[in-house]
Amino acid sequence: MKCISCNRDSKKTDRISNGGRCPSCHHPFVADPAEHGLTDMAIKSAEDAVSANGTLYFSKDQLKYQLQRKLKKKLRMFNIAALIAAIIVVTALLFAIIKGGFFIPLTMFSGFIAIAIIGTRFKCAKSMGKLDNLISQWITINPHAKLLTTARYQDNQRSTQNLDGISFDRVLVCDRNETVDFFLSNLFHFHYSCPVLGGNGYPQGIYEDMLVRLKQNPNLQVFLLHDYSPAGAVFVRRIKTDPKWFGGSQFNIIDLGLNVGQKKLFKSMTIKKTDRNHKISEHAELSLFQPAALVAMCGAAINEGLPFDLISSSSAADHSNGYG
Repeated sequence: MKCISCNRDSKKTDRISNGGRCPSCHHPFVADPAEHGLTDMAIKSAEDAVSANGTLYFSKDQLKYQLQRKLKKKLRMFNIAALIAAIIVVTALLFAIIKGGFFIPLTMFSGFIAIAIIGTRFKCAKSMGKLDNLISQWITINPHAKLLTTARYQDNQRSTQNLDGISFDRVLVCDRNETVDFFLSNLFHFHYSCPVLGGNGYPQGIYEDMLVRLKQNPNLQVFLLHDYSPAGAVFVRRIKTDPKWFGGSQFNIIDLGLNVGQKKLFKSMTIKKTDRNHKISEHAELSLFQPAALVAMCGAAINEGLPFDLISSSSAADHSNGYG
């Protein structure tokens, strides 16, 4: 496994004898390919992808989904290999029963290969559940300048206090504060002349004043952005009906997504969750999109005044490799 610091390749025995560090530069290794199905270089590559080579801010969840995509790709390869191995085993077994001889050891050998492939496949699937801990260890040892942290969120609160020069023709309202911070950190409000607010009254320093100014524009366009979840649907209804927001008004409110009719955009990354009433529902988070794709999609949707599934420039997201 290669070291991300000095690029030297080292064997597992060398890493163990050096306390989990690179024998050359002594930089700590984080991932264990046998346990996590990933190498340190693979994680660094995922960071490069979500940060667009260090040009965009990203969250831990966006990094997690990028690593999940890597693991899912490996799982698909193992599934194909396991199927081929199973076909070979069954074929060899039939010939072994009919003709015997050479086909008996061939059956045993192909059986061992099939077991090894299936075992590796299960290890890879199990490593999915270890990603949270792996990422936490990774960012402790290898902090990234573009990773969104609590300190970065607080900086955003301070940097958005001044409303001078802000356009009040349109606004993007997000269901989660983390999504707001993502857009503010990447200067979405500046590049697209569109303020970004959170459904819980965020950022606190400017929320009330900005909402008053926005409502003074009769031609205001309101864009809603949320996860695909029951909570996301509740968020949309609240923004549309609550008088504190835009309830009872005639403003043009456009739900960008994520919605059930847009599942082609995220169908491979949905998860099932059980609520307190033991009801199972599907969820998909905005974090499953790569930052470059999410920014491009939102920018195109706002410029065209259309939800994600109807924008003509959705190819921008395809070119950013953003879909899950």
